[in-house]
Amino acid sequence: MAEIIMEQDPDSALVILDAFTHAHKKKKELYYKYQLVKIQAKYKCYKDISNDTLIFTIRDYYFNKNNTAKVALAAYYSGRVYQEQKDYENALIQFFDANKYLEQSGNLNLKGLCQNAIGDIYSMQLLKEKAIIYYKQGKDYFHQAEDFKNEIITCKLIGNCLLILEKTDSAFIYYNEALKLANTYNYNDLEASIRMNIGVAHLEIENWKKAELYFNEAMEHSVDSVNYTKLATNFARLYELQGKNDSAIVFLQRALNYLPLERNNYVAANIYKTWSAIEENRENYKNALNKYRLYNKHLAQIITDNKNSAILEIKEKYNLQLVENQNKQLLIERQRLLLLFLLLFILLTILIFYLSRRSVQNRRKLNETEQKVRQLTKLARSFNDKEESFRNVLIRHFDIIKKAALIEGYLKEEERKRGEPFLRKFNEVVYGKKKLNWELLYQTLNNLSNGYFEKFKIKFPQLDESEFRICCLINVNFNNTEIAILLNYSINTVQAKKSIIRKKLGIKTYGNINDFMKETIPN
Repeated sequence: MAEIIMEQDPDSALVILDAFTHAHKKKKELYYKYQLVKIQAKYKCYKDISNDTLIFTIRDYYFNKNNTAKVALAAYYSGRVYQEQKDYENALIQFFDANKYLEQSGNLNLKGLCQNAIGDIYSMQLLKEKAIIYYKQGKDYFHQAEDFKNEIITCKLIGNCLLILEKTDSAFIYYNEALKLANTYNYNDLEASIRMNIGVAHLEIENWKKAELYFNEAMEHSVDSVNYTKLATNFARLYELQGKNDSAIVFLQRALNYLPLERNNYVAANIYKTWSAIEENRENYKNALNKYRLYNKHLAQIITDNKNSAILEIKEKYNLQLVENQNKQLLIERQRLLLLFLLLFILLTILIFYLSRRSVQNRRKLNETEQKVRQLTKLARSFNDKEESFRNVLIRHFDIIKKAALIEGYLKEEERKRGEPFLRKFNEVVYGKKKLNWELLYQTLNNLSNGYFEKFKIKFPQLDESEFRICCLINVNFNNTEIAILLNYSINTVQAKKSIIRKKLGIKTYGNINDFMKETIPN
């Protein structure tokens, strides 16, 4: 509702907005929208917005939301806040930023306002010619938007700049254009304002009759007490400049009578300041002092109102910050819970992975054991078929002891302790030692091959003992499983050592070691 009536009746819009005293309890998006509209209403009602620095947060919020239309509007009012703080450099930055966001926008009215705002800054810095450039661009935008009210105001601003530049004829061209538009579209309040402005212009060039004429015409078109007050003040100034102090005092008294009941402290302060100067010129110092005290009183009230406005603004910001802090605390608690669940999930995943890996390793060891048992059984079954072969001879010497060793490996701890004396005695009977006697096995192999392995060992001294033993067993056609059983290695260890042997002997990867031995040293 406030947004709808903003342009036509900003005072009513502000009254509606002020009714929402608990707006800070709403969601952030609604709160920021509310504050943006309220700052618009305050500015349009000529309220002080220099302390409304929340607009900067609102601008950043819409920028992060990528809401170009809102960020342009917030940037424009950010510039107005800086302007009222007299920080003109940052004000210009905000207005130019708003222009940038509006490049692809169809909001001609806001484009015109931005151009006028830039013109206002340059005008205050007495860069009137530069100000006129931006005012003219603003006037074009307002004309395209058919915003005749702002077009009239802009014409008046251009006229003011031209008047200061002493281009009187050009100034009155724009004043008359503004007056014509106001008359055409029935803007009586603006028509009164323009006539008063023209009268002030004539006052500045000391054309007293013209000034008085336009002030009288403005009085006829005025519709509110504020305009009557300003006109009466201008009449007082007109007569003061002509030395007609009595008439000036009469109009100052009228200005006070016209002043609204709520008292416009700015206008009242100006009245008493002028009145004090008149009484001082008349050498009526007692009255001059009294009027100057009243001037100071209204000036103090202006300062107090600004402070109260600042306190209210700070309170609203505090309430918003309180809600935001509560939301952040809730978010932190949620994040802590999420982090705890995440840690528990990671620990559970690690435990499952560890148990799964152990299960895989156990299965692999079980498979290797089953392979060894099957191979051992196969060796035992082949004894009768290959009785006269070298394998038959080897099994005859070592089959029993290897079976005993295998059985020992799978005995439980208690069973191993009970059967240990028997196993040790068994090995001593067969080989004269407590464990498998490699030297006896090697002597048997070497003798049956007419010293072949001794020649091989001399020719390839780079092989260590474990690698040499594997070569011996490979030569008599033992497979990996059998070699692993006899040398008490895992199958993977046997394969790894065979790879090292190939590298040391210069055999290609996956090359046959037995073929290499036979080619190198024929048996």
